[in-house]
Amino acid sequence: MISRRQLLQRRACLALLALPAACSIVPLPGLRRSALPASTAMPAVRPPAAGQTWSYRVLNAYNSEVRDLVQETVATIGPQITIERQSPRLGALPAEIQAPWGQVVQDPSWDMVQTYDTPLPLWLQPLAVGASWSADTNYHAGTSSFRNWISVQMRVAALEQVQLASGTFNTYRIEKFIRLTHYDSSRSQCTRTDTLWFAPEVGRWVARETNGEYWRQGRRPTQYREDHLRWELEHWA
Repeated sequence: MISRRQLLQRRACLALLALPAACSIVPLPGLRRSALPASTAMPAVRPPAAGQTWSYRVLNAYNSEVRDLVQETVATIGPQITIERQSPRLGALPAEIQAPWGQVVQDPSWDMVQTYDTPLPLWLQPLAVGASWSADTNYHAGTSSFRNWISVQMRVAALEQVQLASGTFNTYRIEKFIRLTHYDSSRSQCTRTDTLWFAPEVGRWVARETNGEYWRQGRRPTQYREDHLRWELEHWA
């Protein structure tokens, strides 16, 4: 028969043994980037063409875990540009739709696909440090017909050189601050920051970080954090 004291001692030992595993969780190191002179000549934005591809590693910023590998391919060109997406973990993913190039109509980067009443820009035209833009519109979540409000504030913050395993890129750092009403009515005060390092030669971001917060209502309202993710370009063609 194990005494209560022995049982407590065993539990304490097991807790100590678990400490190295817990301490081994390492937050994702910061993106390797450096400021570029304001005089740096930047290329024009690469126009879309059927067959263009971008492959990304999706990383958990809290513990450096690789969450997914996502390949994106321009599937159709026309009044709308459709970017098909897939991953080895989840198979076919919801598509991104732009109309025109650089203006997102359907955005799959959320927990549920958002379709906007008014397209939202991925980057500003013309691209210039200090340029800013803001707008309010509505979105539909998934196949729901209900319209939810979303507000986006956006600015081109800096020119930066980003170093990745796939190469070194001159980029515009584009920062977005987003507020919205969530389709899940138990969530309130929803905000998200979305930072893109957009490389004109690639026609897309080479790195992207998203993070958000919200409150869940109840007897004791509680604040939660969204997943903090980073996308890093692995390959493009």
